[in-house]
Amino acid sequence: MKKLIGLCGWLLFQGSIYAQGFYSTNLPIVMIETEGRTIVDEPKTTVKIKIIYNGPDKITSLTDAPNIYDGFAGIEFRGSSSQMFPKKSYGFELRDAQGENKEVALLGMPKNEDWILFASYNEKSLIHNVLAMKMANDLGMYASRTHYVELVLNGRYEGIYVLMEKIKRSNGRLGITKISTTDNSGDALTGGYIFKIDKTTGSGGSAGWYSQIPPLKASRGQRTLYLYEYPKFDDMTSEQRLYLRNYVTTAESVLNGATFRDSVNGYRRYFDPLSFAQIFLVNEASKNVDGYRISSFFHKERDSKKGKIKAGPAWDYDLAFANVDYCQGNQTYGWAYLYGDICPDDNWLMPFQWKRMLEDPYFVNTLYGEYKRMRAGPWKTERLNAYIDSLATTLQSSQQRNFQRWPVLGVYLWPNPKPVPTTWQGEINELKNWLSARLAWLDASMPGTLTSIDPSPAATEISVELAPNPFSEQARLVLKTPRPMEILTEVFDLNGRLLDTKLHFLEHAKNEISLPVAGPSGTYILRIHTPREVLQKKMMKR
Repeated sequence: MKKLIGLCGWLLFQGSIYAQGFYSTNLPIVMIETEGRTIVDEPKTTVKIKIIYNGPDKITSLTDAPNIYDGFAGIEFRGSSSQMFPKKSYGFELRDAQGENKEVALLGMPKNEDWILFASYNEKSLIHNVLAMKMANDLGMYASRTHYVELVLNGRYEGIYVLMEKIKRSNGRLGITKISTTDNSGDALTGGYIFKIDKTTGSGGSAGWYSQIPPLKASRGQRTLYLYEYPKFDDMTSEQRLYLRNYVTTAESVLNGATFRDSVNGYRRYFDPLSFAQIFLVNEASKNVDGYRISSFFHKERDSKKGKIKAGPAWDYDLAFANVDYCQGNQTYGWAYLYGDICPDDNWLMPFQWKRMLEDPYFVNTLYGEYKRMRAGPWKTERLNAYIDSLATTLQSSQQRNFQRWPVLGVYLWPNPKPVPTTWQGEINELKNWLSARLAWLDASMPGTLTSIDPSPAATEISVELAPNPFSEQARLVLKTPRPMEILTEVFDLNGRLLDTKLHFLEHAKNEISLPVAGPSGTYILRIHTPREVLQKKMMKR
């Protein structure tokens, strides 16, 4: 006891560390001492930080000497809506004794000065962000490296955190070309840049511009806001701000134009389809309700280095994987990019790019090819479940302390769907079960899978009749169902291009639906998603 009390002033005899019996762990320990100063949203507060870790197969104790880092940092709260929770997330930059930024390699990650401690408070599996970063990395994209740690702040145990790399231009992170204030013409002006679609709160600033193309389903004048991320607005010259804004505006205008599919002068001249397909897959596999419309990053390299607009890196997945109780975010069916169909009154609606790209067979084929590659390899259901289990094994001991400190298991925290699991293992099981069902839905629903028309299962939940078929302008559906239900209809052409999608609420017994089909005479595919099955029908337009 006396040894603990005298440990350089870090531990408090009456504090929760001793009360919870936190002396050692299989995870790294991060110890922060503010020396009486208060951590705020901004600016950063100078603190002392010590990081201790003896390795993955060894125990690390509070009394061990700091062997990863022992020095200073500037720290602040981070996040937007998450700042309302008592367990705070933090952003910090490592500094030397003179207050200058200091790059250090932490826990096997490339050296840098900027880091994040993600709290994972209302996401009780503690796994969502780590899993999403792994899935993005599986696709071949840069994604933030992660490492679980346990945090001690001013002698008080604060629980499990995820140490993450902050998204930034840097060797070892997003390796685009560094741009300086002298790069104001020619090829040097064309990159590299990082920008994002986001809220102004918790984003480090509100300087940016509004897209000239409205978001999907905008009905109240909602507009898509782009924010400068790198360089920051104050570090950019007027030429650089104008260039990036004009480039994005031109690119969006082409994507929204009549000849956007043109392989030379269409949107592919400005956008990198592969990166947009990959971000689509991470967002849809996790059904991220914040995906596309919030915390959505983009970057552009110099023209001499094939500098098209690329989507990514992936970011912010605590409200993904069914951790929401609004806008059908916890359902295994439905598309995240069509969020506005469910919640058109939201202040932040989906930008138009992905839906527009899905009207291009080249993009559809790219998307489906990436999905097949993942499902045949790292995204096999059993492999993802095994990865989740491996994380759970790593956290098995420390999660008990975390939930002693934050007794939230079985408690509703915005926006948890109900019923709320009462155990941590229940959270893990729910994640695995949901993800398995979600991937099964995507297997049947991913654009480009139109290989089996008019399947005839032995028994279906609903009966569907097309009358007449062929039709003129609108297809008329007669559906019979034994119970009220919600269905999703999709209309594709034979290239797998999605032409229309709508949600319908069916009453018991007989229902009639009319579907307008925009396009020339020919064959189309109708796909109907019910809560239990996917049906496909061939439609003929005169």
